Amino acid sequence: MLEVAKFCCVFYVFLTTLVPTESLQCSSNVNCRCHEVHGKLFANCENLNLKSAPLFSDDVVGISLAHNIISIFPPNLPQNIVHLDVSNNNLRKIENTSLANYTALQNLSLANNNLHTVELHSLQELSNLRRLDISGNQELTLKVLFNISRDLQNSSTIRFLNFENLQCTYGVSFIIRKYHIAYLKHTHLEELNLASNRISSLELGVLTELPRSLKHLNLANNILSFGLYIVEFGHLENVVSLNISFQSTFHQIYVKEFFIGCNDTRPDLQTCKDLHTEVSMSSSASLSTFRGPKNVSIYIPPKLKRFYFHDNLYKMVLQDFIFKTVSKPVLTHIFMQNSIVYRLNGPLKGIESVRHADFSNNFCSYISPRFFEDFPNLSHLDLSHNALGENLESDHKGKIFQRLYRLASLNLSRNRIVQLPDNIFRNLNRLKTLNLRYNSLSEFSLPLKHMTNLAQLDLSYNQLLVLDEETRHALDFISKQRKINVNLLGNRFKCDCENLKFIKWMHSSKEINFVNFGNYTCTFSNSSRQSTQIPFTNIEDLLQGLEKQCSSYILVILMMTSLIIVVMTTALSRIVYRYRWKLRFMYYVAREKYRDNVRRSDVIGQSSYYFDAFVSYADKDRRFVIDLVKRLEEEYNLKLCIHHRDFIPGTAIADNITNAIHYSRRTVCVITSHFIESYWCMFELNMARMEAIYSRNGENVLFLVVLEKGAIKKLPRSFMDLIESKSYLDFPEDGDSDEVTAFRSKIGDTLNSPNGDLNELRRNV
Repeated sequence: MLEVAKFCCVFYVFLTTLVPTESLQCSSNVNCRCHEVHGKLFANCENLNLKSAPLFSDDVVGISLAHNIISIFPPNLPQNIVHLDVSNNNLRKIENTSLANYTALQNLSLANNNLHTVELHSLQELSNLRRLDISGNQELTLKVLFNISRDLQNSSTIRFLNFENLQCTYGVSFIIRKYHIAYLKHTHLEELNLASNRISSLELGVLTELPRSLKHLNLANNILSFGLYIVEFGHLENVVSLNISFQSTFHQIYVKEFFIGCNDTRPDLQTCKDLHTEVSMSSSASLSTFRGPKNVSIYIPPKLKRFYFHDNLYKMVLQDFIFKTVSKPVLTHIFMQNSIVYRLNGPLKGIESVRHADFSNNFCSYISPRFFEDFPNLSHLDLSHNALGENLESDHKGKIFQRLYRLASLNLSRNRIVQLPDNIFRNLNRLKTLNLRYNSLSEFSLPLKHMTNLAQLDLSYNQLLVLDEETRHALDFISKQRKINVNLLGNRFKCDCENLKFIKWMHSSKEINFVNFGNYTCTFSNSSRQSTQIPFTNIEDLLQGLEKQCSSYILVILMMTSLIIVVMTTALSRIVYRYRWKLRFMYYVAREKYRDNVRRSDVIGQSSYYFDAFVSYADKDRRFVIDLVKRLEEEYNLKLCIHHRDFIPGTAIADNITNAIHYSRRTVCVITSHFIESYWCMFELNMARMEAIYSRNGENVLFLVVLEKGAIKKLPRSFMDLIESKSYLDFPEDGDSDEVTAFRSKIGDTLNSPNGDLNELRRNV
């Protein structure tokens, strides 16, 4: 907004300094430069030390008399003049007849004079006036608003009014009343500049009295305090830019400004008093009847696009404000830098259209994970020059920036960041620019592969020693899709063997542009432990020296590393193989224990066994086993477990086997060649053995029944202890019925006995 005002102030000078088509004579003063531009004649009489205006030909439409010493408004200018600049002179007063003859005026600048009075009706005849600049007249005061607005009340052409700096810098504050601007309501004004006037407040109703056509409002460099007028900003229906920056800003003291004859306390004109009384009464009445809710949403202009609230001395926390408009919000830019917004709590609701937000240099130390909830379209975010280091370091789940899916530029420079968690930027897939310069990062190992649009990465002036291999691979991956600029200037790289690969990577990367690469340096420590900074200007010589120094160690390191890996792998493999069955047994038992919360049988006693025995056999021996089991259960009242009948459907085979062995008092294995060839039968045999050793304290609970002659010799050598201790029973060879009956009887008696001895059983058969 300030830039717009400055442009308007020099609008006329710009017109008179266009490149001329031909030099002409149009003034009685030969030093005035006359130019014809687009068929119109302009006269430039700036900086000629004129005390009065010269005469001009009648066809001149634009005159600049700026930067002279004229004290009386020129009375003899061409009546058809359209553009007039009398800024930076010594004018003291604009009388009601001074401009009466210049009814064609469209652009008038009276800026930076010594005006103390603009009489009522001075501008009344200027029906074509579009732009009026009266800024920089500190003795005039903002009370001139009344006279000017009343003169322009019927103007259909006025578009721009500049009242900047009409109050003395070191005077009293000013409150804008409704009567000051009441007559502007029905104009088509588009721009109003009230900056630098020590305005402390606006009377309730002032903003509603402004014309609906207003697009740009500048209230910068005042001392505005909070008041009810804030709720009236929503009435500015067509305002697209609002500037409330530089509030309560310190002004440099200049002695000359103390001698300006300020009229801050002069009495109002009688007409102003009457209108003031009438408007004040209506304002008081409306204020007394205002009974809104305690929690009032802040209404913003429905067409507001740019909001300037920077360089203020307000010390504040951004809480959970709700912004509303009468239509869909179009606000795109928020400028809140260089203030004291030390916490961003939020969330800020109703501004989902914002694309550009600047919160830099605010002494901010905390951002809530909810603050950016309602910023789905944010593409540019500046958080530089704050103290967000600890806050960002604690965001391990990446909640602060998780909703900023469209963010393209993020500036976190100068935030005292020591380290960043891996998930901090996890959702920033569209990020193009990441600025982390001037922090204290000692490592940078964040995942970057998802940032396929990344084009600028600034890590300059940190404490980095190296970029790890994963980060280098990620940058290489991105560089294959687009060229990326990486700035690593001012870090603490070391010229040693550990960093050799990193330095070679920087030198050989073709698609990655290392900004100011020739100014990079690394620290080299010699035998006397003295450090030397070596620049990268001769990177080839540096790499040759490092490769020669490090080559003698690389082979040794590789060989020792390989040897250690081989030895450890071999030892671990042997251990795992030797105790493979024990490990599997412990795994299945532990899984069953923690999954089903079943107490171990050796803790709660014999009563926890579900079966007297688990019978393990091959499917091809099923007929014999089923007959044997049937007779044992009927004749000896035994409860036996066999897999085809008692295993639980839907449960893993290994789990069924482990449970059957674990909850059976004994395990009987029917040994045949089919049994030995079966994977699951051998699994059952090994699990039963592990159960006996590790869960039953070495108790003899495993019985082998050799059904097929010679099968016992086919057992693995690991079962030789069972063979040598004769913990097995041969089935009668001739199949005599008496021997078979005795065989079943002994097995039944043994399984019924809590401490049955299979060896004794075998001797008696």
